[in-house]
Amino acid sequence: MVTQIVIDRVLQFLKEMPKKAVVTIDEQDLIKSFHSQEVVENTVKTYVFLEDGHGQVTTTKLVDSQGIELDRYSTSIQPSEDGLMIVFTLSVALKGDVQA
Repeated sequence: MVTQIVIDRVLQFLKEMPKKAVVTIDEQDLIKSFHSQEVVENTVKTYVFLEDGHGQVTTTKLVDSQGIELDRYSTSIQPSEDGLMIVFTLSVALKGDVQA
């Protein structure tokens, strides 16, 4: 059985591993810092906010301190006057029993 401390440490690791987002806006890669992060059940959510008037977003990547890509979304989001919140989710799925 896996104990809750294992789950908590894996979630903490997933929260600390990403260091920045790389967002492709109007064909240029821009480095963006995180707006916030939170752990919801067995999922780490990392939020990146783009200010008003951003250009066309085509790719968003979550990367670690060495620039290694952890997550990627390919999309086509038109410019917005209201800004844009991007949400990356990294989840832990356990099989078997969890010991409390």
